[in-house]
Amino acid sequence: MKKEEMLDKAMLVADKIQTNKYLMSVSNGLMATLPLLMVGSICMVINIFPLDVWKNFLTNIGISPILSLGSTLTTSMISLFAAFTIAYRFAELDGKKAVTGGLIGLLGFLIVTPIFNLKNEGIDFNGLTNVLPFTWLGAKGLFTAIIVALLGAKVYCVLVDKNITIKMPEGVPANVSSTFAGLLPTIIASAMFLVIHGIFNLTPWGSFADFIYDVISMPLNNLSDSVWSLCFIVLVQMLLWCFGLHGSIVVSSFINALYMPMDMINQEAAMAGAELPNILGKTFYSIYSGIGGAGGTLSLALLLFFVAKSKKHRMLGKLTLPPGLFTINEPLVFGLPLILNPVMAIPFIAVPLVQTLLAYMATLLHLVPRLNGVQITFGVPVLFNGFVAGGFRVVLLQIVLVLVGVVIYYPFFKVIEKRALEEEKAFEEKQITQG
Repeated sequence: MKKEEMLDKAMLVADKIQTNKYLMSVSNGLMATLPLLMVGSICMVINIFPLDVWKNFLTNIGISPILSLGSTLTTSMISLFAAFTIAYRFAELDGKKAVTGGLIGLLGFLIVTPIFNLKNEGIDFNGLTNVLPFTWLGAKGLFTAIIVALLGAKVYCVLVDKNITIKMPEGVPANVSSTFAGLLPTIIASAMFLVIHGIFNLTPWGSFADFIYDVISMPLNNLSDSVWSLCFIVLVQMLLWCFGLHGSIVVSSFINALYMPMDMINQEAAMAGAELPNILGKTFYSIYSGIGGAGGTLSLALLLFFVAKSKKHRMLGKLTLPPGLFTINEPLVFGLPLILNPVMAIPFIAVPLVQTLLAYMATLLHLVPRLNGVQITFGVPVLFNGFVAGGFRVVLLQIVLVLVGVVIYYPFFKVIEKRALEEEKAFEEKQITQG
């Protein structure tokens, strides 16, 4: 098979992944929960700021429990929100009434979530009988929420496509008509989840949520807990970038689905004052796997800004270093360019992989703390994001990793710098000759 044919097939596969309705729904749905996660993250960071004086102050004035509530009702309920947003995005992409799809996903998740019966356990708590535990509403129930949301939204969309709906006569207001149009699909989808709930009650798992956790969540967590799995995702991301595809968007679905639950577990542990169980997570990927953007291009921007002698590269350094500090590297990726550039492809791929491995080893050896799982929004300045996620030692590690990236980029930078200087010299000589 020719190189061009292999490239076309690879780009076709990447495009199918990027436009896959299920992956897009998961990725966009989880991203929609980010404002809530930011509320929880901010409350957590304020509450566990590593100064005993500060912690004692918050406790003495009674603010600490209030901040804990802000984290509990957001981060610890992420699955509940995700069930709605993922189903909402799926119905929206399919051209159906998104709110109805979202509500079906939410209801389905609540139906299959185990309910704790206090009377069966011999507990009398102000006359309460059934309790919905936070255990399944947080990170532990996230894969259940994803599966139920996609299944419920798909059933809803199929039923609407097949006209299995209640049609109101002409003249009825549009909002009333659309509400009744979703009534029958909602009933059917709910009945399906009730049947699923009843069937799994009879199995050794006891519930659909337990089944998903044991059979899917745990194996996926074990897979994503390996640094080599993250390196493989980063490698695919960078290869796609090299061929002109936005690799970060392509892999974002997998990053969100596999690594966000690990962050939620770390956040819950941090709020409880327990040891953080996970080294990896989406925050780890955001903080370490390519500092300054895909390819770890902050290192290259520093070379262009401080070392370059060619006019082109000096100007590019001035234009790309400031946004690079905020993890915006498209001006550099497309301005140098780094895509379809055989000389720069090696460091462009190698730097984020080396940064990932070094950060993992530093964390494993307890040189830096495990990250608290706080969700870092796009555009938060480099170094500040490291401080928020783990403190001063994480900031120092980020600086070291940027310098390592400078060392890796330097010999390849010298090649393109020499070429640029020769081109500028030839252009100037031509101008003089013509003048």
